[in-house]
Amino acid sequence: MRDSRAGYRMRGTVVAASLGILFFGSSQASGEIIASIYGGVALTQDDDLRLQQSGGTDLTFHGVSYRGRDFASPPYYGGRLAYFPGERSHWGFGAEFFHAKMYLETGKTVHVIGTRAGAPVDAAERIDNTIESFNISHGLNFLMAEAIYRWFPAERGKEFLGRFQPYIGAGIGAVIPHVETTIGGLHFEQYEWRGPGMQGFAGTNFDLLKHLSLFVEYKFTYANLDKLDIPGGSIEIMPLSHHFVGGISISF
Repeated sequence: MRDSRAGYRMRGTVVAASLGILFFGSSQASGEIIASIYGGVALTQDDDLRLQQSGGTDLTFHGVSYRGRDFASPPYYGGRLAYFPGERSHWGFGAEFFHAKMYLETGKTVHVIGTRAGAPVDAAERIDNTIESFNISHGLNFLMAEAIYRWFPAERGKEFLGRFQPYIGAGIGAVIPHVETTIGGLHFEQYEWRGPGMQGFAGTNFDLLKHLSLFVEYKFTYANLDKLDIPGGSIEIMPLSHHFVGGISISF
């Protein structure tokens, strides 16, 4: 098993570099910089999983399900650094990193079609008859560049409604899954770079103080995880997930 601490260091380096570039580049102009951290939960829709292995195995498992275990270590978390040209600017842009998880429910029986060792398959089977485990537990990690649009229901800083700033946004970037599989008794895990990943989101910010606020947000994400490497083959999934998050922001 690989040292998970190396994975944490890699993620930390990627996030720090990306957000640092945005921060130092943006700080040269007058505007509002918002740093946010958050936690939450992710619910992944049932979808198909394709397993390909040497020796004539090409199986599609229809309608597989996943669990998130968002509050188990490592928990769901994320961070965003956004820049707006002014405190009352509607349009802004940002960089974001967030860490979700997926655990395949291998005890379920699903419809399986394709070939196994060259022999045709078209039957209902338990997933763990073929795949003992498939998890992305050290992160279905998204690294995004995004555009954001926000509204001001009233004058900010002077009226109660002005404390609220509803917003919407969209992002695109890389996906960094930590793939963990056990197939045929052979365990394997590693970080991989895949993509694209995409998200749309909507939320609202609430100013507690001039530079401190809370927010809640809904995200919808897509990840292209084509041909994830496993010994002697690959796994392909295209997860669609619903995220419900909340956190705190500091503005500069």
